[in-house]
Amino acid sequence: MEAEVEIHEEAKEMDSQKPKQTVEARVTRPPHNYVAIVKDSDVHIETSSLDRLCHQLYDGVVLRQGKRKYWVDRHLNKNCFMLFARELEITWGHNNENWVWTTVKESGNVDVEVAELRSVCWLEISGKFRTIMLSPKTLYEVSLVAFMTESSRGWRLPVNINLTLPDKSKLEHAESLQEMPRGKWRNIWMGKFTTSSENIGEITFCISEYSGNWKQGLLVKGVAFQPKN
Repeated sequence: MEAEVEIHEEAKEMDSQKPKQTVEARVTRPPHNYVAIVKDSDVHIETSSLDRLCHQLYDGVVLRQGKRKYWVDRHLNKNCFMLFARELEITWGHNNENWVWTTVKESGNVDVEVAELRSVCWLEISGKFRTIMLSPKTLYEVSLVAFMTESSRGWRLPVNINLTLPDKSKLEHAESLQEMPRGKWRNIWMGKFTTSSENIGEITFCISEYSGNWKQGLLVKGVAFQPKN
């Protein structure tokens, strides 16, 4: 919450100032609120030069003991986030008969955990995120970063994807994973929204499939928030 307060104060200060930089100058500097965000970093932040700092932020910084990643879109100069699997609520996620946890290397050579589905009939993955962390007046896309193994099965029925925005509007659709390419990470589209002063708050999301059909072979890395404009 301390980081969010700092971000909010910085945003108000930026809004009150007239632009003094050219577009070219702005894109060579990180977003104004990065300082408050990287206070939760798991690695040392490079501040010896602007070039090194920007390179590190483009590559990404793991936050909150491996639960989240922050990076800056190189071309748009806007904030991006991924909530790793450990920050999500996964039904039966602590039961080794249903889900197992493995580690992969992320930015800065940091270990983060990935959830692998062994077998469930009740699939439910949910989470939440504060939109104050995102860049203002920006169209964002939300996606589930997942991997389907060669031995996966049970995905005949689509999964239901639901997002609830801070203004309480809902985005809902069904997504089929039956034909999802095997053996590669993929972004499964969940929805999109535009950040604005009227839409600051908490966004919640859920991926579910409750048919009773047994499913297996899905690896979940996290949920990503990435700018599209």
